[in-house]
Amino acid sequence: MKIQILGTGCKSCDTLYENVTRALEKTQLNLTAQLEKVNDIDYFSKMGVFTTPGLVIEGELISAGKVVTEQALIEILNSKK
Repeated sequence: MKIQILGTGCKSCDTLYENVTRALEKTQLNLTAQLEKVNDIDYFSKMGVFTTPGLVIEGELISAGKVVTEQALIEILNSKK
């Protein structure tokens, strides 16, 4: 599973990255995930992210402009299994 955090390195972007990392650890799905930070503003635009952070899972924009909570991320990951 490819998970991308779109952002320029702001505190919210770092917090979202940490939340995703913790959510991956807490799921019982044994997911193999590739987690990456993306700071390419052209890619943000292509994905429809105009306010960071953005969260993209398997090429699908999940959220933009907010820090998704760890619990919400667990639910999202469970729905993507």
